[in-house]
Amino acid sequence: MIDLQARHDADILWRHGTWQFMSAALLENPGHSHVLEDDIESFVHVLGWTVLSCLPSPMDRYERADLVSYLYDHSWTTSSGEKGGLVKALYLESGGYPPAERFTLTEPSPILELIRDLASPFRARYSKAPTISQLESYQHLKRRCDDGLCDPGELENHVAHTYVLGMERLSCPEWLLSTIQDALERSGWPAKD
Repeated sequence: MIDLQARHDADILWRHGTWQFMSAALLENPGHSHVLEDDIESFVHVLGWTVLSCLPSPMDRYERADLVSYLYDHSWTTSSGEKGGLVKALYLESGGYPPAERFTLTEPSPILELIRDLASPFRARYSKAPTISQLESYQHLKRRCDDGLCDPGELENHVAHTYVLGMERLSCPEWLLSTIQDALERSGWPAKD
């Protein structure tokens, strides 16, 4: 008979996947359960790593290698083992993933906009969550907007909006697929993409 508890414990202690592409949440907290958000984030990291590593850029190969290593290889050792993901989490939390201040492409491509669109909900995952009071205020305002009693702009400017929208998107595989589909329909993709 299979010991399911032992199997579960082993899965927690041993993560499967490529370090560079694992979610910051799993790298920072190896004992946490793997959820959909981790898979979406891993996909974002695969795209980000590929673009930073392979697409033509004015950066020389040493600058590029340094940036890729800084973003994807950073780790530290604790008494409970190796952890990482801090740099990824900081860029995702700030809304600056991939790091535009350090990386540009030689030719314009919608791929960077796609990666930023896919990374944008992670601001919610890695930022401080709104208070219960802020969430209640947001829900009240949302009901008023749904009833046509307020300007939708008020809702978008609410402190809890980015958090709620981000967490909704991260729990919805359809959002991921529609975001990719919308990006593929945009003009401006280089012929080689």
